[in-house]
Amino acid sequence: MSATPSLSVRSLKVHYKLRSGFFNFKATATLKAVDDVSFDLYPGEVLGLVGESGCGKSSLGRALLRLQEPTSGNIQLGGLDFLSLHGEALRNVRPQIQMIFQDPYASLDPRMTIEATLREPLEAHGLWSGIDSQKNLEQLLDRVGIGKKALAKYPHEFSGGQRQRIAIARALVLRPKVIIADEPVSSLDVSVQAQILNLLKEIQKELHLSIVFISHNLAVVKYIADRIAVMYLGKIVELAPKDHLYSQPQHPYTQALISAVPIPDPRIEKFRKRIELRGEIPSPINPPKGCSFHARCPIAQESCKQHAPELKNYRNSAQQVSCFEVK
Repeated sequence: MSATPSLSVRSLKVHYKLRSGFFNFKATATLKAVDDVSFDLYPGEVLGLVGESGCGKSSLGRALLRLQEPTSGNIQLGGLDFLSLHGEALRNVRPQIQMIFQDPYASLDPRMTIEATLREPLEAHGLWSGIDSQKNLEQLLDRVGIGKKALAKYPHEFSGGQRQRIAIARALVLRPKVIIADEPVSSLDVSVQAQILNLLKEIQKELHLSIVFISHNLAVVKYIADRIAVMYLGKIVELAPKDHLYSQPQHPYTQALISAVPIPDPRIEKFRKRIELRGEIPSPINPPKGCSFHARCPIAQESCKQHAPELKNYRNSAQQVSCFEVK
């Protein structure tokens, strides 16, 4: 991996103020969707981001693009302080980082043709150059498996899988270095999911893209990612190369997640032991003191209730774990 990350995130927080009252809407509580997250994404790398619903994955993804302004922290995009940029400076950098949204039915404007959808970001950034750009759009649609005849059509004329291919083309049209893919296959049929994943994997390698791939599906992430970060209640609790994570998960939460993934062989599945977590996920409005996982953890000690562990390297390896009991 390159020594210089494409995307570097440090101590990122996304907190939402919850308000009540009919007239003055006073802030009554704070929801800590993302709470002190740090990681690096390297050129040509796919970083999987997994966790249960409500753990902060999508909030983190939106914050990385500044669709949601972070509460605090730092984001370096290609060596630039991304959060300090505003106005024209921010506009000039935005093509470097793009997003593929979860729902292909909601992310494409039904009133715009596919050509208008793909032209819009180019025109917004002053990059449309007529015939040459038109040829590039046709080549891009061919590359994602749609074909140039789609340019004159509207989104309702395509299936969900085809719409997601168009959404991928739109994310690529500005030739970004980093893509945030927020559950890009979760709304598709299983057979179509495989096609879209293969397409993403091929394009990522061809263009040497860096991708943050957000998903709740561990099997999907295992297929496409190089490294995987596991989130729980707004924090990353384990980050490791995928082979290490699946063969030797260290954090109790990661172990429980992986134990719940079905194995295709019924003989192995029948006798496999699953780790059942006690209780429910605490509210991000009122997270527990100390380690956020201690109330459900099978190996929690008294110290876990008082102090929050840091994400540290496990035995000088590339694996990082946030747990006092993993040494």
